[in-house]
Amino acid sequence: MPWTLAGESVLLDAERALAWPAAATVFVADLHLGKDQALREAGLAMPRGSAEADLERLDRVVERHAARRLVVLGDLVHSRTLATARWIGEFRDWLAARPGLAVDLVAGNHDRWLPDWPGIRCLDAGTRLGPFVLRHEPDAAPDGHVLAGHLHPGAVLRERHAPPIRLPAFWCGPRRTVLPAFGRLTGLSPGRAASDDRIVACAGAHLVPLPTPGRRSKSGPRQPNVPDEPARPRARLGTGPSRQAAATEPGEPGSLADEAGDRRAGRNR
Repeated sequence: MPWTLAGESVLLDAERALAWPAAATVFVADLHLGKDQALREAGLAMPRGSAEADLERLDRVVERHAARRLVVLGDLVHSRTLATARWIGEFRDWLAARPGLAVDLVAGNHDRWLPDWPGIRCLDAGTRLGPFVLRHEPDAAPDGHVLAGHLHPGAVLRERHAPPIRLPAFWCGPRRTVLPAFGRLTGLSPGRAASDDRIVACAGAHLVPLPTPGRRSKSGPRQPNVPDEPARPRARLGTGPSRQAAATEPGEPGSLADEAGDRRAGRNR
C-alpha cells in the first residue's frame, strides 16, 4: 500500500514490513527468532518450524521489493538458546545465501542474547537514515520521523454478536511509525494507539485502513484521519455489518500461548 512518511514515498506490506523503494531498503521489527523453542523449554507443546516460516516470509518481502538493505528494528532473537538450535542454523544459512543483502540491526531488549553472526551490522538507537530515526522503542526524536517496533501494535475489529478479531497493525503517526511484529509467534500489544495515529491492519494478504482512535464526528462513527490522501470507501471485512475498529484496549489478552509461555519462562515481551 503506497504511503508517505516524512515526505518519502514508502510501501506498507501486508507481510508486516515497510519498504522504502528510493533506498532499496526494507524495514521489519520483532522477529523473535527462537521463541518457539523458548516456549517448548517452558513446558508448552509448540510445533517446530516457526523460524523457517518467518524466514520464508522475509525472503518474499526482500524479493518483492528488490531490497539491497534489510533493517531490523530490534528483537531479532527472543532469548538465550543452545548454539546447536535448529533455527540458528536456518538463519545462518539464510544470511549466507544472500551475500548482496546488507543486514542492519538496531538492538532491542531481547537482542542481548544475539549470537555473534558475521554479516550483521549493529546500529545505535537513534541512527539517522535519510529523514528517518531508527529505534527499537518508539521514543520521540526532536528531528526526523521515528521508525520503531517493540510494542507489537495491533487493532481489534468488533462486530455485534461476534467475537472480536485481533490483527497486527501499523500505527502511523505524524512523527513516528510503529511497525507490527514480523514474527508470527509474538502476540499483540495491550497498549493504545495515539489519537493522531493512522491505523492499517494486516489481514492476511490484505491491508485494511481503520478509523483513527479518538476522533469521532458529531453525526456518526469515527472517521479515518487521512488529510493527505484522497477519500476512500470505509474498509470492510467479510459480508456482514461493518466492523467498528479501535486500537487494542488495555487488559485484552494477546496470544494465550504467548502470554502463558512468557509467564512460565519469566520473560517480558
